Amino acid sequence: MSELVQQLDGDTTIRGRLLATASAIVLVASVTNAARAEDGDRPNVWIELGGQIEQASGQSTPFTAPFMSITPTPEVYNGISFTGSQRQARYSMGEEGKISFQPSGSGWNFTAGIRYGRSHANRRAHNQVAHASIPWTAFYYGVPYSRFIRTFPSAAFADTTIRNSESHMILDFSAGKDVGLGMFGRHGTSTVNAGVRFASFSAAAMANISARPEINVEIHHISYFYGAVTADVPIGTFHQYTLHAQAERSFRGAGPSLSWNASAALAGNQHDGELSLDWGINAALLFGRQKAKTSHGTRARYAKQKYAFEGYLGSLYPSRTRHNLERSRRVTVPNIGGFAGFSLKWTNAKISFGYRYDTFIDAMDAGIDTAKKSNVTYNGPFATISVGFP
Repeated sequence: MSELVQQLDGDTTIRGRLLATASAIVLVASVTNAARAEDGDRPNVWIELGGQIEQASGQSTPFTAPFMSITPTPEVYNGISFTGSQRQARYSMGEEGKISFQPSGSGWNFTAGIRYGRSHANRRAHNQVAHASIPWTAFYYGVPYSRFIRTFPSAAFADTTIRNSESHMILDFSAGKDVGLGMFGRHGTSTVNAGVRFASFSAAAMANISARPEINVEIHHISYFYGAVTADVPIGTFHQYTLHAQAERSFRGAGPSLSWNASAALAGNQHDGELSLDWGINAALLFGRQKAKTSHGTRARYAKQKYAFEGYLGSLYPSRTRHNLERSRRVTVPNIGGFAGFSLKWTNAKISFGYRYDTFIDAMDAGIDTAKKSNVTYNGPFATISVGFP
């Protein structure tokens, strides 16, 4: 029997649908308002809302144990990846918002922005083979007189239950000035921004993995009534293993940031709608604390089938290990990133979409028994709607 179930929390889907509905309403209202607007001074205040779908990486390391890599590979291991099933969710769904203020007659602008995302993944996989049945015969003075079928009460199996979650929040406060001097056309911009970035990442993982790789058979010779009755009886033996593990990891830090954002008009005008190419790069140096808390234990036992009954003896030669570790340290994390995309602009409205990449170098301690620095990376498409106010 083979079963594989993968499930994501339903609240992420519901939240995504609500965001899409709200964004559509704002989009229709903004475009209608923009179509009626006439050319004039650009608004002083811009409010931007949007969402993103990102791939997150670098926040965890899979738990391992010796029984996961038995050679040759047991039949019940086929189709199950003990480490691959512990990966993070493929995508992180999130929202973002930003407010910008540009005083009249000034080339300066002041911006505050937030980006938030989270993901959950629950996975279950179970493989099991049929119960083994082996015939054996009893002899009376060497003459077979009765034939039996012994079905072992236990079967080989492999089972994994995995839960992963992560969340991240990035806050930006900056002041910038357009230094393009018209180098990208009449409506082009080239803005240098300086400010402060705050980042908070957290990840949690839980793994329950158990396996009985195979049922082995021993042949026991029995003799009764001074050898009158004899038989070679099959006896089942097996090893069974379990791993229970969990981890919690986090990073929180803040520091100076610097970015350059540029835009160049490609077609149209701001009255009827102008298409522009947008791009930018960013860098920051974050000072903060990195934490990791891990707990994992394994258990191995050997069991042997009773001779007279179909059950098994209790655990023979049990073996247990348990490790609980907690680490915390201050770290300095460089952050670099960038984006590229397109915008459709009006005098007081804008719709943007593109692709963004951000990496935080050595931000997370992804180790289990010892510290292991890992880059935390978020990359994926985004879309935003902006509305300007006088």
